[in-house]
Amino acid sequence: MNNSIPNDELTELIEKAGSGDLRAFERIVRTYQRYGLAVSFRILCDEDDAKDVVQESFIKIWKNLKSYDSKFKFTTWMYKIVVNLCYDKLKARKRTNAFSGKRFDEISSAEIVSSADLEKEFTNRETALLIKYFSKGLSERQRIIFVLRDIEGLSIGETAAITGVSESAVKTNLFFARQNIRKKMGDYENETGMY
Repeated sequence: MNNSIPNDELTELIEKAGSGDLRAFERIVRTYQRYGLAVSFRILCDEDDAKDVVQESFIKIWKNLKSYDSKFKFTTWMYKIVVNLCYDKLKARKRTNAFSGKRFDEISSAEIVSSADLEKEFTNRETALLIKYFSKGLSERQRIIFVLRDIEGLSIGETAAITGVSESAVKTNLFFARQNIRKKMGDYENETGMY
């Protein structure tokens, strides 16, 4: 993480925030919310759901800062909270059998504010559609492990700590996820002549 807070400073901010210092916590949120948003968006493929998860994650982090164990990286602890809330969101979707994301053709001109916003909207939706397409057929665990390891670039150990499975289970799930995605990419290339 290029724009993270140095460990000594982060430890101090966590201690202050744990004692109720809102400014210290605000600094943590400003620095790390984009990482939580990236992970949750890539797992959920829906911008609104991802924002909800990140907001809920930082509320949980605020409430549980005193229980944070500094032996572990803050980002690993944060990702674990984000991923668990993503699991919850995915389960809720299954129960309601709903996906709240819009298709490209459903975006009205009233929702477009500027060309920069349009480009961001298009990129986010395109990313979501590609991840959704390529990860279709993966179990929730495989999808989350694939996002954490291959898209976010976390280590096998960090991925295991975040998902709560063994390193060998991470490797096994990753093997099957990659195999499935490789096949999908081949199918996509054959269908579209792209990639």
